[in-house]
Amino acid sequence: MNGSDERFAARQIPGQRAYQEDDYGYDHECALLLVADGMGGHVGGATASSLLSKTFVEAYPQACGPIVDRLRDCLDAANKAIADAIAENPALDSMGSTLVAAVVSSEGLHWISVGDSPLWLFRKGTLKRLNADHSMAPFLADMVETGRMTAEEAAQDPSRHSLREAVMGDDIQLIDESPQPVAVERGDRLVLASDGLLTLSEQEIAAILAKTQDAPLADSADALIQAVEAAAHPQQDNTTVLLYAPAEDAGLAAAADVGERERPRLRRWAGLLGVLLGIVVLLGLGVLYWPGAAVETPVAVQERTPAAEADSRVGVEEVELDEPQEETSYE
Repeated sequence: MNGSDERFAARQIPGQRAYQEDDYGYDHECALLLVADGMGGHVGGATASSLLSKTFVEAYPQACGPIVDRLRDCLDAANKAIADAIAENPALDSMGSTLVAAVVSSEGLHWISVGDSPLWLFRKGTLKRLNADHSMAPFLADMVETGRMTAEEAAQDPSRHSLREAVMGDDIQLIDESPQPVAVERGDRLVLASDGLLTLSEQEIAAILAKTQDAPLADSADALIQAVEAAAHPQQDNTTVLLYAPAEDAGLAAAADVGERERPRLRRWAGLLGVLLGIVVLLGLGVLYWPGAAVETPVAVQERTPAAEADSRVGVEEVELDEPQEETSYE
């Protein structure tokens, strides 16, 4: 199943599998994108991913509140749908699916994910993964980093793609959510995929996206799928790729507006602090030189050097606040 429009493109292949367990969803009005990678065999995996995708995408427009809450509510609804399906048909027990869903709004990019399906942001030649990987791969990478395993051993480890979490109708312990919206820019590319795309390295994916930057999104998606097929992995998994191009900058103007609103308030506080410090200084001088006050000069003052006197002068200068920087990090 493939699809595309001006801002969106999707491509799928079964790979070396006899059946397709991946599914995806897209809501143009909400700028909602979703990839679900099913597990549990032909019937179970396809059922789980399809049910998750359909339920999530249908629930999102009806959800209320902040985007992060809406995404969590949709995940709960999809998880319950899988639980209900298993209850109706026990033969589907142990079926499940990964999930990565992203929403682009005026606030920026929000996401929620369970499992190992990746979400990347491609910007100016650089590819950055945004969501967590709930497979064993990060643990193996850490073992390589600390010298407890070689890179070759990690690449061949049979547990590399074992999932630590999936949406299976029961309690979900590992959920990755965007801690805050990530600013996106015109010219960025969002990439959501099933783990079948990981046949390619991130460097290879970035190179393809850079080469097709000015082409229609459908051409970029085709190029990624063709590269997976060209790799001819003997056990190539189902592969799904979704690409999305933001229509305009999102999240950047909002951050600048906040900075503009905060600057006058900070200046007012700085001015008030200066007045208070000035009052304190005047009161202190009044105590020392008020008529009738003790004429004996304190020892501490007698012993002060001219340099120390200069250091003791209290003054308040208005601090010129830095202009807020546009958010360009991928955090």
